[in-house]
Amino acid sequence: MEEKSNEIIDDNKEKKNSDIVDTHKETALAYIIRVMVFVGGIFVLALGAATSITANLGVATWDVLHIGLSNLSGLSVGRWVQIVGIIMVLTTCILEREKPAIGSILNILIVGYFLNLILDLGFIPNFTEILPRSILLLIGIVLMGTGSGMYVASKVGAGPRDGMTLYLSKRFSISVRLARTILEISALTIGWLIGGPVAIGTFLSVPLVGPVMQASLRFWMKQLTRLPKTSN
Repeated sequence: MEEKSNEIIDDNKEKKNSDIVDTHKETALAYIIRVMVFVGGIFVLALGAATSITANLGVATWDVLHIGLSNLSGLSVGRWVQIVGIIMVLTTCILEREKPAIGSILNILIVGYFLNLILDLGFIPNFTEILPRSILLLIGIVLMGTGSGMYVASKVGAGPRDGMTLYLSKRFSISVRLARTILEISALTIGWLIGGPVAIGTFLSVPLVGPVMQASLRFWMKQLTRLPKTSN
């Protein structure tokens, strides 16, 4: 899924300390709220991805890969979200010689579970006419951006591609935006070659998810900075 905006990574690197949630001085209640925002954000993200898939007008770049792999193997789309995500996290950890973050692993497992659950329940309407499908696609894009901003703001667990993006940027001395673009194009190309659905929704998600995610991130960062802190 598209979790996932170049602008978000750059924005996080440039945040002032006063704007960042201090996770070392928070109360138990504040931590519980952050976890709730994290899980809620992942659910909204998965709901957006499922909505875009149901619209059947093309999906976000990484979902092109996930659906292509699902069609080849018979495993569910959510399962491939988990497999690809874990491979990304473990590869980054090996290259960086670091231990995998528990929050990142949870992120991957939960989003795959939610995606399968939503698709299996089948409560998203399945239209045949182009207009309602187009509306469904736009709703999915907004939900994906909103959910991504929520879980990033919680600082509980980063997305599986964030670490690899930063590693490529550092290793090859390229910008974060270029590193992310390389990953996105690679996923899209492989997904398309193995039969993933590339259509208008794929190209709409690229410019539209990022701004929605940015607005969601700023909103939730502002809310979470208001959480109670422990006294020094």
